[in-house]
Amino acid sequence: MRCWLLLIGSLSLLLPACADERPNARLYLVAQHDYGRATGFYLDLEGGELRDLPIILGVGDGKGWRFPQHRPGFVPNRPYHVRAVISPEGAQLFLDGVLAADSPGRWQPAAGPLTMNERPEWMPEAGDWLAELGTIVVTLSRGSEQVTRARFPGSPRRSAALQLFQPDDPRSVSFAPRSGDTLTLDLTITFLTYDLHSLAPLVDRYGQCRYADWPGRVRSDDDLKRDIEEEAGRLAAMPPSPDFDSYGGYRKAGWSEKGSGFFRVSKRDGFWWLISPEGNPTFYLGVCSAPSVVWTATPITGRKYLFEWLPDRAGRYANTWGHDDWGTGENVDFASLHACNLVRKHGDAWQRRAEEQSLLRLRSWGFSGGGKWGTPEGLVETPVLSRGGVPNLVAHPDVFDPAVQALFRARLAEQITPRRSDPRVLGWAVGSEKDELIQPEEVTSILRMAATVPAKRALVDHALQIRYLGSLEKLNAAWGASAKTRDELHRTVLAPPPPDVEAMRLHYADKYYQFVYQTVKAIDPNHLYMGCYLCPVCAEREDDWRLAARHADLVGYDLYTPEYGNERLRRLETELGKPVFCGEFSYPAWYDGQRGFGRFRVSARDDAQAGQKYRAWVQAAARDPYCVGGSWFEYRDQPITGRGPGYGARPTYGEHFAFGLISETDRPKWEMIARMREANLQAAQWRRAAARKR
Repeated sequence: MRCWLLLIGSLSLLLPACADERPNARLYLVAQHDYGRATGFYLDLEGGELRDLPIILGVGDGKGWRFPQHRPGFVPNRPYHVRAVISPEGAQLFLDGVLAADSPGRWQPAAGPLTMNERPEWMPEAGDWLAELGTIVVTLSRGSEQVTRARFPGSPRRSAALQLFQPDDPRSVSFAPRSGDTLTLDLTITFLTYDLHSLAPLVDRYGQCRYADWPGRVRSDDDLKRDIEEEAGRLAAMPPSPDFDSYGGYRKAGWSEKGSGFFRVSKRDGFWWLISPEGNPTFYLGVCSAPSVVWTATPITGRKYLFEWLPDRAGRYANTWGHDDWGTGENVDFASLHACNLVRKHGDAWQRRAEEQSLLRLRSWGFSGGGKWGTPEGLVETPVLSRGGVPNLVAHPDVFDPAVQALFRARLAEQITPRRSDPRVLGWAVGSEKDELIQPEEVTSILRMAATVPAKRALVDHALQIRYLGSLEKLNAAWGASAKTRDELHRTVLAPPPPDVEAMRLHYADKYYQFVYQTVKAIDPNHLYMGCYLCPVCAEREDDWRLAARHADLVGYDLYTPEYGNERLRRLETELGKPVFCGEFSYPAWYDGQRGFGRFRVSARDDAQAGQKYRAWVQAAARDPYCVGGSWFEYRDQPITGRGPGYGARPTYGEHFAFGLISETDRPKWEMIARMREANLQAAQWRRAAARKR
């Protein structure tokens, strides 16, 4: 994925560890690397304790890595100047002007953006140190000539308490060094230590950061109650448009088709359209996770002291508590502070009023309906079906096993049958993103199983017949096996070469997607099937797209990028020739880190910019001949302390982003919504205009 091009400079923080642990916290100060290919470089800090913290310069030459490093015994409240020089002759690390480490040898630049001040998602552990980065200067020289010298000032200061919620401020810029170039990095860094308990509580009774302040912050229950009348006036000024039918179909397109009572797809003038149940062309724009009355909640176990107030477990707040919300089996309590705000705002009828209000809001704001993960009753949605209760062989069911097929079929029928005649189901999907992709590790695990496993027999037989044309002798030679019969081959623990594993993976995936598609359509021939929401920036192979598209009516995918689409999506659209639907996209506001929310990989400065980015996305998507719509993720902001899973003395667990149209205090983000509504009401016109120009 392309990263958002921004000037760099920020504050970063890694969180305090428990006294009896030594976590390997990590912060990339400056980096541009591909670790698997051993190319590029990174300058980072790795360790949980400041007194023993090393600064490491990783340098890749295309064959391996070198790691010159220095462990000076950093002390708090003292600025350090760090310089790293990476040249064709070697790499040097300097601290306060003194050479601290030297590693002779060449380096090979990596492709991709230059990133700064970033903590990797795969290293969530916390340290006992706060790292405040000052100005960063990057100098690129080619021979004796200085090609580029870029200076990236630090971000506005944030208090330690605010940084606890988002300990880094990742940024990136376009950067293209060549082999033989010399790169010099200069930066300043100051360390601080602190006590989390002395800063607690961090969160006020309304779910807001106690150390943050901004116009519109809720300070009393009366603020919440006053919002009811103010919002009623605003919504009255933006009634639902009569240009659209109740399913989002556009009545003024100048053409329509005979309504079937269900959504379907149709191609006209080279552009794919959804056709509403009433027969009107539709460019569908939805919102995920509405009304989110109690979801998402935040884990409380092990960190009660971080909260100024928590609701009673009985009485009016009883339904704001949950337990083991993620189904991990851990004994963790969750509380929904935004639900507590709804109780304060609406009283005993808070759940019903919140659901009614979400319906009124989405209609007034020009959305066609809902999306994934929940929708207000009365609006269109795109349900994601679960395969919970169907046993996995490794990470997916054995669709070669008739008994498993029967269970899988029954589980899908249980979810689909009640809504088989519901016109407000746009289309079904099974699973989402990576969870529905067959991985190579699944195949290698299956090949170590017993001969009684249907999938093992099916995969081995496929490889024997297709890869080796029935020749057991050739397969034995390639796999290092010695089976004399096919039955003996089934009983053998097998370790094929990677190309054969991939061929079997594709066979498994093809049969899996085929079974799901045929099963869904047999249960419900009325509705569209949207696949499993692929992700063009995830680690899936393009063959996964080809297989999933083969067994779907339109291709659902999720994509979070700086603007609509990317090169890979455009190429796959053209090749596959099928309509596509984006199940999730978003540009959550970051607010310069001043409200305690996390910074998502594609974010906006504030609500106004988020609305502008939404408008640009919708306009570009509407002009794409293959795209028939998409859904914003999501209706309500996530808790600043994270939605989990997890527990213990950390300020955040899981996602904690301001994705929502609605704040944690149930306030619509009017600056963003005004721009969204404008785009929603114009999208079908933009699409018609693009089709006429084609």
